[in-house]
Amino acid sequence: MQLAKAFGAKVTGVASTAKAGLVRSIGADQVIDYTREDFTAGATGYDLVFQLGGTYSPAAINRVLAAHGTLIQSYGDGGRWLGPLGNMIKAAVLNRFTGRTLKAFTATVTAEALNEIKDLIESGHIIPVIGQTFPLTEATAAVKLVEKGSPPGKVVVVVD
Repeated sequence: MQLAKAFGAKVTGVASTAKAGLVRSIGADQVIDYTREDFTAGATGYDLVFQLGGTYSPAAINRVLAAHGTLIQSYGDGGRWLGPLGNMIKAAVLNRFTGRTLKAFTATVTAEALNEIKDLIESGHIIPVIGQTFPLTEATAAVKLVEKGSPPGKVVVVVD
């Protein structure tokens, strides 16, 4: 979200009630509380939807994309039979029949890209959101916190 804002995009964040303030604080122009509203049943015309959790199906997001919009997703857990493969198959099928692009999130790490991100952090355009830090001796507690699900911000283990 912060990268999109840094490059001038209008951003809508989808978050729980508990995290709406955090999402606003890092730049969302609008926040949709998914505990109260299904964003896939609302307004249409999103140019890009970036989904990390795999909460919504590709078909549901397809309904709110602009005519030539793009869905980038990490697929999440997917269904109980095929896991994330089910969402990958759905996205591939939808690509064939719509003018939209639905694809998996892939990242290519390059020195140039890392330097661009470093510059954005140093200029204040990107602010890392760190929820909690743990010393290496408490790494087990850090993992348990993440396993509980959706801690606010990143959980960091500090190696001295």
